[in-house]
Amino acid sequence: MMEKMSIYTDPFYLNSPMRLFYGRYVDDSVSLAYNREKAIENCRRISEVDEDGKILWEVEYPEGNEYIPFLDTEIKIEDGGQISTRYFRKPQNKGITLNYHSHHQTSTKETVAKNYYQTSREVSSGNSELNYSLSKVDNLLAQIGYPN
Repeated sequence: MMEKMSIYTDPFYLNSPMRLFYGRYVDDSVSLAYNREKAIENCRRISEVDEDGKILWEVEYPEGNEYIPFLDTEIKIEDGGQISTRYFRKPQNKGITLNYHSHHQTSTKETVAKNYYQTSREVSSGNSELNYSLSKVDNLLAQIGYPN
């Protein structure tokens, strides 16, 4: 996951007492904060330096033991502070992927499946997360005709 995002290096943010982590990829960002109030304060501070006033922030703060989505990954902070990650597909995702019964070369279809599985392995932080991620990919590929 870390290879896909750039770390924000603006001195304003780096000097913030609320900073734990901030990652950005194009127009998506993720940040960690100690609590909901600090997360909202963090968004307010960053928005204040937006000259155009076009930055929109949403705060998704987990309640209990929830995962928070970021790109193709879900992130959860365990009770001991360990970060767990697993593969994520948005609920509104249409599953539009190269159908196995299309008239493409077999090698192309194999590469599609291979890349989904590779991404699942790369973003999963442990065995249970990997099993979850692989199950998601299995279901996705089965829906579009790929054999088991």
